[in-house]
Amino acid sequence: MASYSSELPLERSESVGDNLAGIPSFFIDPEGAARRVHTKWFWIGPLVIISIAGIIVGSLIIPIVQHVMEVAPLPPGATPEQFQKGVAISLMIQKILFTYLGPVLAAAVLAIEAGLLAAISSVMGVKTTFRQLFNLVSGCALIGMLEQIAVIVILKAKGDISSVAELRPPMGIDIFLSEGTNKFLLAFLGYFSIFQIWWIVMLVLIFAVAFRVTKGKALSVVAPMVLLGLAWRLAMTAFQR
Repeated sequence: MASYSSELPLERSESVGDNLAGIPSFFIDPEGAARRVHTKWFWIGPLVIISIAGIIVGSLIIPIVQHVMEVAPLPPGATPEQFQKGVAISLMIQKILFTYLGPVLAAAVLAIEAGLLAAISSVMGVKTTFRQLFNLVSGCALIGMLEQIAVIVILKAKGDISSVAELRPPMGIDIFLSEGTNKFLLAFLGYFSIFQIWWIVMLVLIFAVAFRVTKGKALSVVAPMVLLGLAWRLAMTAFQR
């Protein structure tokens, strides 16, 4: 039976070049990625890349969202002028969120994820630090960045997008479901996209290697965060038409 040391490896400093060279390991190499978890400033590279990609994707998707909103039927009781004003305000908010505040929001989301993992790790008796977990979630977030890029590529290739549902192309089992499928079932299956499963697997494997625990224990730490994300997705679905 494998044994695991209870001592946490010390954080070490590495050059910017070394940290950047370690970024690809978060896609396919859990052991290589685990070494980056214990460096001090690894998170900077992924956060910069994610922020830049988010700004580019946001600038490309906003015109598509604008078209969808403009061709949508008028809400009950709204005049064309009120509707257009609402569209303009909504687009302005999205532009601010995707561009000016994009890097700040990305850092905030990663901080929340790291904080959740830190709290769960403490309950599970796994020794971690917030900085190490921030490195972990920042590196794994690069997989989510690939999903954003894939979405914009699909939308651009598809051409005319006329509904909100089309803004989220299927990336998993939901690709086999029809348009009339229950929206909660669609959201549930859609949450576990190819990229999301990839993200979960890498997060679990890297956590296990980095903190010297079994894969089962690593999964027990990661699972609550995944379930919270799923719950949020289903809650947002309740407000969709």
